[in-house]
Amino acid sequence: MDDKRISIKELRQQQKQHWPEMHSAATPAILRIIRAGDRFMKETEAAFQAHQLTRAEFDVLATLRRQAPPYQLSPTELCKAMLFSSGGLTKVLYRLQSANLVLRPHNPDDGRSLLVQLSPEGIELAGNLCATIAELHQARVAKLSTAEQSTLNQLLKKAFGD
Repeated sequence: MDDKRISIKELRQQQKQHWPEMHSAATPAILRIIRAGDRFMKETEAAFQAHQLTRAEFDVLATLRRQAPPYQLSPTELCKAMLFSSGGLTKVLYRLQSANLVLRPHNPDDGRSLLVQLSPEGIELAGNLCATIAELHQARVAKLSTAEQSTLNQLLKKAFGD
């Protein structure tokens, strides 16, 4: 991905010159975190799009894949375990089921509801996308030593929690 945006240094200079209040409020570190997050999102979105998936659909696959076999949850448990909010989950599940990436078996504990379970195709796709995303992430941190990566992780955890 070719990033054509101005540098953080140039952005900061513009702020200092034309918007001093923002220059005081936005530190270079925060600007770089925002830009890094944006870049990671764009790169992973491209990987999802190559498989005709949205971020929400991938998140469902990834959430199910990190469960014990047979990789299934109730829709309520799925919402609690996901990295995004539950808005529109029914539509996402319908699309994944239509693409044969998830199955909807009956819940043995509640005959009125259905579980969400990864299909064999869903397991394979989740694995392939995980490998692609891991390569993207590794390429971004490859310039950092293991110690620098650890320090970065500790600093981000300290600043943002979790």
